[in-house]
This record gives sequence, C-alpha cells and structure tokens, in this order.
Amino acid sequence: MGPIRKCFNQSHIVPFQLVHNKTKSCDDELPHHLHEWHEIIMVHQGTCTFFIDDCFFELASGDIVIVPGNSIHCSLLDKGKTVTTSALYFCPSLLASMIGSESDSLHSLFTTAKTTKQYRYYIEREKRAFLAGLFDEIAKETAIADLYSGETVALLIRYAIVFVSRNCGTAQEKLSPLVPAWIKESLAYIDAHLHEELDLKMLAAHACVHPSYFSKKFKASIGLTYIEFLKSKRLVKAKDLLKTTDLSIQAIAEACGYHSMPHFYRTFRAATGTTPAAYRKNS
Repeated sequence: MGPIRKCFNQSHIVPFQLVHNKTKSCDDELPHHLHEWHEIIMVHQGTCTFFIDDCFFELASGDIVIVPGNSIHCSLLDKGKTVTTSALYFCPSLLASMIGSESDSLHSLFTTAKTTKQYRYYIEREKRAFLAGLFDEIAKETAIADLYSGETVALLIRYAIVFVSRNCGTAQEKLSPLVPAWIKESLAYIDAHLHEELDLKMLAAHACVHPSYFSKKFKASIGLTYIEFLKSKRLVKAKDLLKTTDLSIQAIAEACGYHSMPHFYRTFRAATGTTPAAYRKNS
C-alpha cells in the first residue's frame, strides 16, 4: 500500500483548510501521504522527525516546514511523545498574481523548496508570534463566514506566504540520527534514477548491504517498502511533468521509468481516477 491521498473539505468559498494549534501523538498522525494543495507547517512545541520527498529532518519549536503540493511526506513521532503544530493547506490557485503581471513571487517559496530540497526553515521568536497571529486571524475569519470572510481569508493566506518568504531563514541542518546514511543515499539515488530499471538487488548492491537487509531496513526507516516508494515517486514525477512541461505523454512515461504505455495509463488512472491527458488538461 502506497501513500494515502489526503482529501480536504472544500465547503468554504476559499479552497483552504487550517488545522490550528493541534497537539498530536504518533497515533494521530497520518502515515505517508500526499495532496495537490500546498502546506505550511508551524511547530509550536515539541519535537518530531519529518520525512518529505527523500529527506529527513528533526523539527523543533520555531521551525517552519514548506510542503509543496504533490510531495510524499509524514511526521514520525516516538511512542509517548507529542508535537503541537498549526498546518495551513491551500490550493495553489490562491497564489495567482493579483497585479496583472506574470509575477510568480508567491509560487517561488514552494517551487524553490521542491527544486533545492530546502523544506525546513526557522523563524525568530518575535516574528513567530506575528505569524501565529495571522493563523489566529484566519481561524477567526473561518468561524465568521460572512460576506467578507472569503476575501479576508484569501488575503491573510497570501500575506502569511509573503511573511514567511521574507522572514524565515534557512534552518541549521539537523538531520535525523536514527536513519542510516545508506538509506538517505539510496533515497537520493532513487530520485535521480527514476527513469532507469531499479530492482532490489541493484539498490542493495549500490548501498553495499544484503538485499533482505535493505528491504527490511528500508521499510522500518521509511514506513513504505522500496517498491511502494518507487511507484509513488514515479507517479509524483509524472504528475509534475504533466503540469509543468509540454513533453509528450510517452516522453513523460519514459522519463519516469514506465517503459510500457498501457502500464503507465493503467497505473496513472488507478492512482488518480483520470488519464494523463485529462489530468494535464484539468491542471
């Protein structure tokens, strides 16, 4: 079983969702999941390990996590530990320029995160309080739900993104010590070679470990088997290429390691409920 596809309640006029000041344990956190919406996570209290794409980070109070849409991610908490966060989810359409130009400034926070794999940032205490106040105002406007709340929420979300872009600095690297270096190297290798044949024996040989140990340790560290992870990564890349390039569907399939077009169509439809061509058109 691959990552869960998280769905959102879209009853509000603005396509967003705020999970505000929620304290979670390991039993409350979703396993590996992804969604089309962007997400900003603010850590208020506690610590946890965060996995996204092919990176692990140790999060603590003051950290901000940028989760671009269509990224596999999850929080990993030990038994008995909790972490308090606020998570703001929103449709990328909210970032469209309002000044009649081709400006892509609001999107850059998320495109840069995905390109550079810089997902974790840090915000100073005073500025953290201001950002928390913006989240509070979004929660209040959601409760009001009057004639003006939709426009106000959209403006507050955009302001929050601008504030994060201006005021969050690159966090000092705090990689999880619990994940072996060869697992991290294997994740990076898979990401760079999705277009190639990647089987267990080859990946284990690259990591210099026995195939059975590779398989067992990969599942224990990631929470997914290497096959589930590989399938999910290929699908994520295919969706990104369909949305952001003019490559032919066959070229995209080959770039993602699908060497049979019928297999690509079956896999894509099973995961998304639509064909690659329809997905591109609707995106």
